[in-house]
Amino acid sequence: MKNTTKAGMFNINNAYVRDAILYYTIQQYFNNNDKKTCEYIDQLEKIDHFDFRSGLKNNIPYLSSKLDISEKEFYNCYLRVKDSFAKLTDDVILVKKGDGIYSKLLADTQGTPPFLFLKGNVHLLNEKSVCVVGSRNATIDSMKKTEKIVKSLIKRNLVVNAGLAKGIDTVTHKSALQNGGRTIAVIGTPINQYYPKENKELQLAIEEKGLVVSQFPPCNPVYRWNFPIRNGTMSGISLATIIMEAGETSGALKQADYALKQGRDVLIPQSALNNSSISWPKKYIKKGAHSFKNLKEVLEILNKAKVFYKLLNNDEINAIRSIEI
Repeated sequence: MKNTTKAGMFNINNAYVRDAILYYTIQQYFNNNDKKTCEYIDQLEKIDHFDFRSGLKNNIPYLSSKLDISEKEFYNCYLRVKDSFAKLTDDVILVKKGDGIYSKLLADTQGTPPFLFLKGNVHLLNEKSVCVVGSRNATIDSMKKTEKIVKSLIKRNLVVNAGLAKGIDTVTHKSALQNGGRTIAVIGTPINQYYPKENKELQLAIEEKGLVVSQFPPCNPVYRWNFPIRNGTMSGISLATIIMEAGETSGALKQADYALKQGRDVLIPQSALNNSSISWPKKYIKKGAHSFKNLKEVLEILNKAKVFYKLLNNDEINAIRSIEI
């Protein structure tokens, strides 16, 4: 079902938007770091009973003095952030942590972003989902296996997530859409940017038939570290992560780190463990990841993790052909 909610909320009078603009203005003085910004604001709220909604006339003098900058500098920064929000299209939806639309699974995870920028069917954020990611330079064999797994997951009414990167992520999204499934792309850029450029049409298709999620405001540049940061959000909205293929320094391993830390299941194909040229699969198995040889084992692992809406019985699991993965 296509989401019909419009972001008329980007009227500056909307409370969420005002909160976000002020938040990201403060964040500019903390290297665009959510953790440091949230800690600073929490401290102000506890000590001085700082209130976001007390109005600019009160907040600008107070915050500029706390940050040891001039009121003019802070106000100019505020205007730059505000202007970037004003340029967003009306199909962008802004949600705040604690709001009903914000992923409940993500909200219960430590260190999650205070705001999310969304395009598409926002209800997918609270659907059961599995993340399928891997190498940007994927082999044909891994891409074919990814297609089989994604097709199997969407047949069971699961949302399939990935990061819109080249390689396995692209195969994940395309396979979901081609088979009538639902997919979420968690991107490492602001919501109004397209990266990589060759995936612009795919991103537009996901906006139409799935959901695109960004935790990065329109005022911020794209930093290379955005991409590993978004892996934490991508894992946080997912009940499990399947790493289809990865090199020793792949960003997909950052995803596995986040998933294990967040208490999510991580699945690795047996073929990766049998590959003597890489050592990471065995390391992650020792950390608690699961290995699998075929689709049946994937379903069994996810079934035990209670990923499915209705737990599968043995007949349903055995109905899956034992296709070697």
